Amino acid sequence: MAGPQQVAAKLDEVLGDAARCAAGESSQSYEALAQDLHDLAKMAQEVGAASVDYRGLAKKLRAGEMLSADELAKVRLLIVGDADYYLKYDEEFDRCRTEIGKILSELGRPKPTDAGVEGLMHLSVLCRETGSLMVLAQHYLEARDRVRHFEDSTRGSISRENAQALAKIVEDMVARSR
Repeated sequence: MAGPQQVAAKLDEVLGDAARCAAGESSQSYEALAQDLHDLAKMAQEVGAASVDYRGLAKKLRAGEMLSADELAKVRLLIVGDADYYLKYDEEFDRCRTEIGKILSELGRPKPTDAGVEGLMHLSVLCRETGSLMVLAQHYLEARDRVRHFEDSTRGSISRENAQALAKIVEDMVARSR
């Protein structure tokens, strides 16, 4: 199993690849960088998950025991930590919403029946561009909803049903990270 030193080494490797990618600007280099970033994210997640006794936390939840604030923070980090960070640092959602609105207003001009081949190609590009922006907007909204759901489920004392659901999520996430 990798440790923090291996994560740091992988990060150095990714940063080197990113510099080469920026210099080369080819689709292959961006594809390779995307894979490197995916691998780094997975490694960081695995090392982080291995450093906390999530099985013990799941056991406490299953037994109906109260979690301390620190323990609940660890469960939150595992379940919605990625969404928390995404929401904290995202600066694209408002831009995406604005751009989607602009493109959607442009879609009706001219009507496809009046546009000819060039207009139809333009319409096709606008639709694809809107789709790309919508993926980013949906990701933001899904992250926001996950965080809100977690907060609603853990506000005050955690019900037995919510504790069982949280324990299952923790167990599943730990099993997937191994």
